Amino acid sequence: MEKQASLTLETEQSERPVERLLPVPPSNSPSTVFALIERVALDPGADVEKLERMTAMYERLKAKEAELAYNAAKGRILKKLARIKIVKNRSVLYEIEKGNPQKGTYEAFKYAPLEEIDKHLRPLLAKEDMDLSYSDEPREGGGILIRGRLKHLPGGHHEDSFMPAPLDTTGGKSDVQAVGSTNSFLRRYVACNIFNIVVAGDDDDGTGGTIDEAQTKTILDLIKRAKVGPKFLKYMKAQSVEEAGSIEAAVATIASRDYRKAISTLEEHIGKAEAGYSNLSS
Repeated sequence: MEKQASLTLETEQSERPVERLLPVPPSNSPSTVFALIERVALDPGADVEKLERMTAMYERLKAKEAELAYNAAKGRILKKLARIKIVKNRSVLYEIEKGNPQKGTYEAFKYAPLEEIDKHLRPLLAKEDMDLSYSDEPREGGGILIRGRLKHLPGGHHEDSFMPAPLDTTGGKSDVQAVGSTNSFLRRYVACNIFNIVVAGDDDDGTGGTIDEAQTKTILDLIKRAKVGPKFLKYMKAQSVEEAGSIEAAVATIASRDYRKAISTLEEHIGKAEAGYSNLSS
């Protein structure tokens, strides 16, 4: 009996350190708030208004938790995409604009088809439990509007991107073909817009000068959100504010080949800042 009692005591003592090592959820975590809601709900004399306020708080915390998880997952995808070169590998002929002296002649241009973009993007989405879906609707006066929805499946947080366009009737396409062509065109651009994908030509050596005005504006907006300092410009091998004369001029010296790298770095930094720490702010 004494041996059994001693064994029981030893077992209990060996388990206690494990219990102390278990993570304790913070007081404002969704799980803690939900536990409080359960306690209040089981109380016959519970204050209904108090219960409603606690439920609203729980929903806000869950939504914020889902948003942070979404941002972290998207940031990891952007970081990996920055190392992938997507090229224009399909050619198409289009008729030179009507009214041009060369009417009836055609020029060729290259583009990256949706399947080329999807080939690189889908495995990254699957690994992060994210889904990119599309829907379309007709527009007044013709044309269609495509909505791309990027969703983080575990938490349900999502963001939408929209792009409209008139129907592509070039090359003698039927109405159905025009809708299909426009749909595919818009899906490509929505995917590129969501993930800041810059498609390179197959003869592009990766240099391509510096970023354009629209890309500069996008990075400036992200810099404000991320609250980063001179370290970011140095990391991107761009001119300093002192050298360029202004933050706008300094950002404009970022190489076009590094655009996606800049975007993914800032998106990742924003996610970390929201989670409570940062390392590019000085």
